[in-house]
Amino acid sequence: MNLSLSLCFKAFTFLSLCTIAIGCLDEELALRHQWSQAELKQLQSLHLASLPTVTDPGNAYLDSDTAAEFGRKLFFSPLLSQDGNTSCAHCHQPKHYFTSGKPVDGKRNTPTVVGAAAFSWQFWDGRADSLWAQALFPLEDPGEHALTRLEAVDIALNHFLADFIGVFGETPALTWFLQQQTSSFSHNENWEGLSEEQRAQVNQLFASIGKALAAYQARLMPDVSRFDRYVEAVVRKDFESASQYLDPAEEAGLRIFISERGGCIRCHNGPMFSNGDFTATAVPKSIEDEGRLAAIPQVISSEFNCLSQYADRQGRNCDELTYLKTQGEELRHAFKVPSLRNITLTAPYMHNGSFTHLSEVLDYYNRSPRNGLGHTELEPLYLFPFQLEQLEQFLSSLESGIAPSSVWGLTHGKEKIE
Repeated sequence: MNLSLSLCFKAFTFLSLCTIAIGCLDEELALRHQWSQAELKQLQSLHLASLPTVTDPGNAYLDSDTAAEFGRKLFFSPLLSQDGNTSCAHCHQPKHYFTSGKPVDGKRNTPTVVGAAAFSWQFWDGRADSLWAQALFPLEDPGEHALTRLEAVDIALNHFLADFIGVFGETPALTWFLQQQTSSFSHNENWEGLSEEQRAQVNQLFASIGKALAAYQARLMPDVSRFDRYVEAVVRKDFESASQYLDPAEEAGLRIFISERGGCIRCHNGPMFSNGDFTATAVPKSIEDEGRLAAIPQVISSEFNCLSQYADRQGRNCDELTYLKTQGEELRHAFKVPSLRNITLTAPYMHNGSFTHLSEVLDYYNRSPRNGLGHTELEPLYLFPFQLEQLEQFLSSLESGIAPSSVWGLTHGKEKIE
């Protein structure tokens, strides 16, 4: 065999081996990322793109950029408080993914407002049935902004009148309130001394504050995560890219997450990794908090619920409130299932900040003790330590931060959103 033929033969052999190696690698990747059709459908249901457009028929200003800008000013203003130092961002801090980073503020852990607009029920116990109604609670809470309703309206109009008019116009309620400010009516006047008509005027203005705050908060949504990119890659059979988005341990954790044994997806399903419902998990000290059971009378009697005169009427459907389950032992000590998106950014965990680390939460769910409570919906998982580690690693793939938007971007105004 001459030199030329020898070189050709060696080159052919080398290329053949490379082709075989690449083929084996492709086959290995395909096997690693193999999912059944049912599993693929499940993965796609978890993808952020399956999240419906955020709406609130009770808030006609939710999509208004002008309202959102007004809401942003209110959210970060310490003026909207009794001491002049407490803003919404005091507890919902951008640097902590709009949580406080503390175990509790008052009696409960501060949940993030990022993605809150995707849920029907607000607060850990669901005592508000809309984001705008939720925004009003802290303003009157003695442990938070500590304002009276009249004071909240007066401060907002004194400092943000142009913004208010720019969003809501010169409404009869606004005209009336401004007239009272310049005459004998004082914002410190006893609420009980107001007529029903006057109270309704104040409530309308107060509700408008909540709607502006909700318009801002509705723009705070999670960004696309590595998990979402992984699902996209697997669906289009781009297994090389899929390997770059999730490593083997994270993928193993995902398989546990959606498996019957792991059972995580029973509650943490859908694009926000939450069914938005309430469940009793018997975490430490839960016996001191009635949770959902105590909140139901509050949301039913709320002046600002879906059925109230202050909710905008644009094709509103209040079935969730109308047919709300009001009794049952399963409601006692039950709390809202939180979203797992960016869960690595929202420690401490649970409604009372019981756990500092995500590994503690997983260990607790794996053991599922009752802690003296008569009811818990958890059952022991009996997962091995390495499987718990894989689950934790998968959850880290849901970290994405806040989605940039054409209007808000990563920074807006003076505050930095990290």
